Amino acid sequence: MKKCRHCGTQNENGASNCSECGLDLGPSPAAQLAAKLPSAIGAINTKWLWRLCLAVGIPFLLLAVYLLSLGPILRFYGAKPPNVWNRVPATVRLIYEPADRLPIPEWLGRPLRRYTQWCMGVEHDKREFRKLMARIDTSITNGMEQSGVIQLLGQPDGDFTNGESVEAHYAFWPGVITDGGYMTNGFVIWFSKGLVLRKSPITIGK
Repeated sequence: MKKCRHCGTQNENGASNCSECGLDLGPSPAAQLAAKLPSAIGAINTKWLWRLCLAVGIPFLLLAVYLLSLGPILRFYGAKPPNVWNRVPATVRLIYEPADRLPIPEWLGRPLRRYTQWCMGVEHDKREFRKLMARIDTSITNGMEQSGVIQLLGQPDGDFTNGESVEAHYAFWPGVITDGGYMTNGFVIWFSKGLVLRKSPITIGK
């Protein structure tokens, strides 16, 4: 039995039109179009599409290789921020420094910078520096003798004396702060009568 797609009436298999509404019981226009679609697609000359894809895709592929190869190159030469290019030979700088001036959108530039920093070991250096600051923070306790602090940290970068009190500044420079990061890079330590009175962290960021 053939069911009419318009009114739902059941018709004999040999019927060409619906006995109720007279609709043609042959394939619908949509079904006819779907049946012709594969042959229509096959008849299209796709060579120009491949040429267009190659013309657009190859430059993008080369650009991606160029940008992604920067990280391993910097890692190979041991480059570290903020003076990344100081460790890189002039010929390599000539090839890769233009990458810093490419108009890359921020949504792509941020992960690309993180990838390059990962290749250079920036995140590892940050973690190690934070561990160092944490060890210093734990080691310097109130009541500790000033001579013990000097033995541990050396002479301060600067100190100010006011009677029996001394304000000493200890700063360390990791050189790995990037992308607006902040971290403790030293301490201000106050001594009274040769003993640690208190300390306060020094924080840097950019």
